[in-house]
Amino acid sequence: MSEHTVSAAAELAGVSVRTLHHYDQIGLVRPNSRSPAGYRLYSDEDLRLLHRVVFYRELGLDLAEIGDIVADPDHTDADHLHRQRELLTERIARFTAMLAVIDEELAARKAGIGLTPQQRREVFGDNNFVAHAEDARQTWGDTKEFTQRQERTARYTQQDWEKLRAELAEINRGLAEAMLAGVPATDPVAMDLAEQHRKHTDRWFHDCDHATHRGLAEHYRVNDRRGKNYDDMMPGLSQYVHDAIVANADRSTVDTTRSLSVSKNHKPTLGGSSTTPNPAEV
Repeated sequence: MSEHTVSAAAELAGVSVRTLHHYDQIGLVRPNSRSPAGYRLYSDEDLRLLHRVVFYRELGLDLAEIGDIVADPDHTDADHLHRQRELLTERIARFTAMLAVIDEELAARKAGIGLTPQQRREVFGDNNFVAHAEDARQTWGDTKEFTQRQERTARYTQQDWEKLRAELAEINRGLAEAMLAGVPATDPVAMDLAEQHRKHTDRWFHDCDHATHRGLAEHYRVNDRRGKNYDDMMPGLSQYVHDAIVANADRSTVDTTRSLSVSKNHKPTLGGSSTTPNPAEV
């Protein structure tokens, strides 16, 4: 049978020598024997008991409760291991929940959302907020649009979030209904909804010209997180939204080209337009 000095036992158990002296004094863990010089010597059985005590102590039990547990003659080593496993599982669950709260708060700050946890639940519901925020950060974190989004949304109140989400839901509902009705994505109805979507993004999140909107559309088409949300609403909707946005951007390019052409071909008359008199001639 092995015997260990107090310093060796303390090192093996991860506690101080002073702690072992205290456990000895209160009768919680007493060494099996002493050396001829009177020094404490701990047996392997003593160490097993010490490890049980240390484990229960780390779980937050007080010494009196631990004493009752380890002194119970009806509990075998296997019983202690099962109990320790149950207690450890409970603690892991508590720590996991605490970690989730911290992760959500960090994700909210990274995303520029200044709501309290309760407000976030009321606005966003039980959706996986952390995953969505982290997804957005990884996709857009190095862009000026993401920086602008953070700056804007950091100022939003719960009422602001509720308003913008209601607006977006209305736009998305319109796109889904148009697709369900068989309206082509190139139809003015679908393009007008895409334009509403662009203006909504431009107003609430970040500058969004038609070129930027095309980039968002591509993420929808390849089923990034937002695209998956669209397809959750209706299979194929992400592709439809993409096509409507692209068609709307193309329409804008045509309209711009026509406007430039009209301006280039228009030749004003000397002294003003043909319909507006020159003040100097009146």
